[in-house]
Amino acid sequence: MAQAAPQTAAQFLARRIEERQRAAPDLVARFTQTYRSGALGRTLVERGVVKVKRPGRMLWEYQTPEKKTFISDGQKFYFYVPADKQVIVREHDPARSLPALLLSGKGGLLSEFDASLETGPPGRSRLKLVPRTADPEIAWVFLEVDALHLIRRIEVQDAQGTLSAFEFDDIRENVGLPDRTFRFDIPRGVEVITG
Repeated sequence: MAQAAPQTAAQFLARRIEERQRAAPDLVARFTQTYRSGALGRTLVERGVVKVKRPGRMLWEYQTPEKKTFISDGQKFYFYVPADKQVIVREHDPARSLPALLLSGKGGLLSEFDASLETGPPGRSRLKLVPRTADPEIAWVFLEVDALHLIRRIEVQDAQGTLSAFEFDDIRENVGLPDRTFRFDIPRGVEVITG
């Protein structure tokens, strides 16, 4: 009988992160998103609050510098920018947004990515994930977790050198978020774009 290969430290950490995500049915956190365009060299910093209820429901409420909402009810994604008077509606596909996939607690990191450990800042472990199959949306991902295996930072770089980083603070788990938190009613008078 063949023995399973021993688990590396990176694989162990990836599994601990997934276990931690599955253990909390919901969470609320403040986030700071930093987006740096590889082509343009411009940086944009946005802040807001994220709410997650597993499986597959989340609400990103961007507060600065511009109000916007990204919400998934488990069936569809809605992206609403009040200033644009426009809502984009798509079928639920968490793979389209890696931070959404990572926060959803669905698991599968090690089936999709090769994992290795990197040196993290004090008090954090840093996991590098590289897609097993070439993906123009993801060149690599860094996950930083604290001693409790809570995700504190996600960095994603694509093949064009664009970097998106999410830093999470004031994380509260098991707050009892009601399902209605993740219902989006399309406002009157806005353009609806599907696809």
